[in-house]
Amino acid sequence: MISTAKAATAVLLAAATVIGATAAQTKAYPIDCAILLCLSGGWPASAECSGAEAEVIRRITPTPIEPPVQIWRCPMDTGLSGMPSSGGGEVGVDFGSPAFDAIRSIRVSDIQRLVQYETDMLDQDGEPICRRFSSIRTGFYDIDGEYRWVPTGATSLPTSYPPARLFGDEDCPSIYERAVVIEWRDIEGRRDFETIDY
Repeated sequence: MISTAKAATAVLLAAATVIGATAAQTKAYPIDCAILLCLSGGWPASAECSGAEAEVIRRITPTPIEPPVQIWRCPMDTGLSGMPSSGGGEVGVDFGSPAFDAIRSIRVSDIQRLVQYETDMLDQDGEPICRRFSSIRTGFYDIDGEYRWVPTGATSLPTSYPPARLFGDEDCPSIYERAVVIEWRDIEGRRDFETIDY
């Protein structure tokens, strides 16, 4: 039986061959190709995918400073290798095609502040007043392959992320959150996320 690591390596090499990368190109740009393939496969357990996932985390922490997947660095014989680092530009690639679904599913939420707490002040019914503050921006890839940021709120966070479930709760549980959350969907439609707290 082939080990998971050997299988992942075989997939990476086969994909590089199929998409037209030369050996030199594959050697020069392996991490972005690995990110693309591992993300699409739901981050299978392998040394290559662990390295790819670690690179994605490095790119978005301590604050999101880089797009998590830099598709233009993965040569696919489509002209992407000359694509600018912003992710934009005319490259003749249809980012709306199903081949790029996994990339377009990525959402990086930069939670600069998510705070909720009960005050000592009372409302007209004699109940403690709940204070809520949020400052969140979300990065995503649009249909043209451009990576952009937009201001969002707690409702943009994954519903299974505990602070998102508690924010706005009428019982006003205390929340003091500063984090980066990356969410994605694999090629089979399974959603998942990872949180990096500060």
